Amino acid sequence: MSSPEKLSPAPESNPNPSLPDALLISCIARVSRLYYPTLSLVSKSFRSLLASPELYKARLLLDRTESCLYVCLKLSPSENPSWFTLCLKPDETLTYDTSNKKKSSGYVLAKVPIPHSPPVKSSSLVVVGSNIYNIGCNIYSIGRSRSPYSNVSIFDCRSHTWREAPSLPVELFAVSAGVVDGKIYVTRSCKDDDSYNLKNTFEVFDTKTQVWDHVPSPYSQTKHNSYSKSLCIDEKWYVVTKRKVVAYNPKKGKWDHVESEMCSYKSSYGYCVIENVLYSVEKTWRGTDFRWYDTELRQWRKVKGLVEQLPIILACVRFADYGGKMAVLWKENMTYGGSNKMLWCAVITLERRKNHEIWGKVEWFDHVLTVPITCVLEKVLVATV
Repeated sequence: MSSPEKLSPAPESNPNPSLPDALLISCIARVSRLYYPTLSLVSKSFRSLLASPELYKARLLLDRTESCLYVCLKLSPSENPSWFTLCLKPDETLTYDTSNKKKSSGYVLAKVPIPHSPPVKSSSLVVVGSNIYNIGCNIYSIGRSRSPYSNVSIFDCRSHTWREAPSLPVELFAVSAGVVDGKIYVTRSCKDDDSYNLKNTFEVFDTKTQVWDHVPSPYSQTKHNSYSKSLCIDEKWYVVTKRKVVAYNPKKGKWDHVESEMCSYKSSYGYCVIENVLYSVEKTWRGTDFRWYDTELRQWRKVKGLVEQLPIILACVRFADYGGKMAVLWKENMTYGGSNKMLWCAVITLERRKNHEIWGKVEWFDHVLTVPITCVLEKVLVATV
């Protein structure tokens, strides 16, 4: 009698069958990055995919790159900075309410998990593509204005990791940086050879070759005329002092004196360049006024329409070019004498009209984060990811 045939056990059912990584990447690449902080909570494998180079290659091929807002906060004086990125809550969609009724926009700031973020100074942070460059500002320079530094680090907004970059060729006591055509231009004071005097220096970093070079300049002077702020507009690098403004044209390798009226922006506690127009904010008795400056018109004008659409802003303001729009962040006390503050964000579209007018229209504004009262709003940056 033949033995009974042994039956192989039935395979266990898998309620969550795995998908090939290539298929997952193809699907995730089509999703707005505003949802990535939420997707990162699904599993470790999802977090790994969201940081993979293959995902961002797919986003580029599918033409799905977008402007991503990053905010650098110093939550307390004793801590290194914390980084946050703008995201949408899981149950929200990308729609804008044009009615006057105020309701939640669905936008919040999500903390970026970085184990050891290096110290920063707001003037030392610039963006090139998907990378945020932190020019200088080592751990020993915080709180010691006379301590020079030369180190450079890069924050990759795709993988949310820091890496070292080639150091500055000279040690600087402070930094003001700007970007023209993928190159980072840096100025501030350094030691004058072996003497105790200080002079201005002008350096440029090519982000493609990762090489520093010196920018020859007739404006290397002692510290009492040191250059304090710089920005890039009209494909030129503008460097501003208390007394004058000079501009460097990289294509011609030429320096020029320019109109001094632009100088007034340097006293502003918030400024940015959007589509070759310089914007800044000015404190007034009723809050803040948003102003704009065009190098052709050579005069400051007010951005119209915002007073009626935004609440009175009395606190520190930071803003940035958000894909041609203006992203504005500011702090507000929750209660008098309380220990926390609310961080607010607004996104504003800008329209240039006749008679040299620029009007602003608020797409949305909302409370996006609650922070300790000791929090310092260091910088708002926008990367292309």
